[in-house]
Amino acid sequence: MQIVTDFVTQWARADEARCSERLADDARWRIRGAADDIPADVYPTSSPDRLVIISVLTHGRLAACDGYLESQDGRLDFSHMFRFASTAKTASIAEIRSYCIQTARG
Repeated sequence: MQIVTDFVTQWARADEARCSERLADDARWRIRGAADDIPADVYPTSSPDRLVIISVLTHGRLAACDGYLESQDGRLDFSHMFRFASTAKTASIAEIRSYCIQTARG
């Protein structure tokens, strides 16, 4: 759970170098939007003022995390689904499917 929480925190900060340390060399990362399946940049476009992690679930090689970011641009709700290369605590992330919905500040 801590690995997932740390990874999501680094993702929210757009810290590509730290995130890359956890990814397998051949890792796949797909971002899905609310309206379509067009891949987008994997990191938030603005620095968050606040990160809220609602839940983190793990089971064997699989994990999930959801929450939201708040920034000057508005709110970004997210859900990340992780598949690790193995069940070892040091295993790399082999695949991430991310679902992100941006809402403008009103």
